[in-house]
Amino acid sequence: MAGLVPGLRYDLMGTDVDMTDAEYVVACLTNCFVVFVLSSGLFFALLYRIQAKELNYSLMLSLVLGLSVSLLFFIPLIRYPAILAGKKAEQVDKNLIFALKDISLQVSSGVSLYNALVNISKSGYGATGKEFEKVAKAVNTGTPLASALEKMAVESKSEYLRKTVWQLVNTLKAGASLKGALQAIINDLTADQRARISNYAKELSIWSLVYMLFAVAIPTIGSTMMIVLSSFAGIGVTKGVFIAFLVIVVIVQCVLIGFVKTRRPIVHL
Repeated sequence: MAGLVPGLRYDLMGTDVDMTDAEYVVACLTNCFVVFVLSSGLFFALLYRIQAKELNYSLMLSLVLGLSVSLLFFIPLIRYPAILAGKKAEQVDKNLIFALKDISLQVSSGVSLYNALVNISKSGYGATGKEFEKVAKAVNTGTPLASALEKMAVESKSEYLRKTVWQLVNTLKAGASLKGALQAIINDLTADQRARISNYAKELSIWSLVYMLFAVAIPTIGSTMMIVLSSFAGIGVTKGVFIAFLVIVVIVQCVLIGFVKTRRPIVHL
């Protein structure tokens, strides 16, 4: 069953959930079974006891409704690790460039990369510092620094952190200058984030026009057309129709606002 959910194993690695993908799927199925039993029982009581429907009809319909509720419960539950991993990646990206600048400064001062990572883990860089703290602990237990960094890159969902770590690993294996590599990484990440800001600004202008269309044009024109049709075509436009129209417009606006918010790049320069 875990194989039917691609990426679940890596999503769990990117969170603090100490479970394998198989264990998590079993936990999800167990919770969904409980929801199925409770919801089916509730629907059966509602249909058979309160609505006085036939026994077979009430039983079959309650099972179908209970299965539907449990399925709706299962879908977000199985995707929850991916959501957690994404939120954690955002927190890692928040201070990554600042942490890299600190590491670069320490390495330029003669501090080893390992000691720089230890210092970063204690310097209040939030989730970024915690990721480097895991590397420091792994090195303390005998894991080579390059291997510990590779493990962090595999487990992390942060695109910027993975890019940074792989470049550091390649630098360590090649024996090149860490100072130059760190500065190149910082420049690349900064340029990438600036490009994302520029692209978002261009995209935002388009979505602003779409929002103005649904916020101003459609409500105004739609209300006018409904009044005209009710006057000339004899179509009855009641107060409820107007309210439903306004509610739909508000819902569409909220959806657009939420969508634009999700498109906003997480950048910290």
